Amino acid sequence: MVGNSLMERSSGEGTGRVSGFVAVVGLPNAGKSTLVNRFLMKKISIVTPKPQTTRSNITCILTGDAYQVIFIDTPGLLTPRYRMQEVMASFITSAVSDADLILVLVDVSRHDGSFHPRLAGFAEEIRSRKTIVALTKIDLVRKDSLLGIIAGAHDLFHGAEIVPVSATEGDGMDDLFSVILGHLPEGPVYFPGDMISSESERFFASELIREAVFLAMDEEIPYATAAVIDRYEEKPGLVVIIASILVEKDSQKPILIGRGGRTIKDIGTRARLGIEEFLGTKVFLDLRVKVRKDWRDKDAYLREIGLLKGR
Repeated sequence: MVGNSLMERSSGEGTGRVSGFVAVVGLPNAGKSTLVNRFLMKKISIVTPKPQTTRSNITCILTGDAYQVIFIDTPGLLTPRYRMQEVMASFITSAVSDADLILVLVDVSRHDGSFHPRLAGFAEEIRSRKTIVALTKIDLVRKDSLLGIIAGAHDLFHGAEIVPVSATEGDGMDDLFSVILGHLPEGPVYFPGDMISSESERFFASELIREAVFLAMDEEIPYATAAVIDRYEEKPGLVVIIASILVEKDSQKPILIGRGGRTIKDIGTRARLGIEEFLGTKVFLDLRVKVRKDWRDKDAYLREIGLLKGR
């Protein structure tokens, strides 16, 4: 978590408030959600070891006495292969277009001597934009290897500040936050000070169900699933959630349910505990599995899961 010393220093400097939108962009599994969660000192974006966990932009708001930083956690940079990935790519474009600052994450633990072509292409796309590059997962590489990656990042992202960090260990996070504040303009308070996200509680419930599926299932099954909240009811001391997990094929349904319902029960338990921790209250969660053939390629189903809301 970001140290309290940094928050105290930042809130006491200067007389003007800095504020702005920071688009957090990188290849899949670069550590975007882990980094944002670390800054906010709360789990806002779901995190799994699998790439492409994040599917939509998630607004994460960090407010201090003299700043308000609105991080936009985006899906991973990729070349779209089906309709859902096209929509995911459009979310990145939108976040970058509206941002005051672009924070690019580069996973140094996967660096093989050159930068991924999609990352290099993105660097060209944002060449004229205000950019910071965070080299993530530095705890997983040797320091002598890191020096070469820093030099390469300077060449690729001309004019950008390069900050090595480890979000899991906290190394470099105070430095990164200071650099972010230094690049934001003076501005208004966009959101109430106690607000940590503009997303709804229903949204976070569906995300935590998806996270449970990703953590429980192997191979392609998680990518063929989506979560839909069918009913969300707040009662005194209890939130009742009825939700559906969508799959693409009839053959995937029994795999997700498991023998005797064991798999879906384990997913439900993991999701319920995560939702209870997030909401701070008891939760009754009922999960069903439904088949929506080829839902990742059909706009009607993408609207059903909320990715095409308002389109």
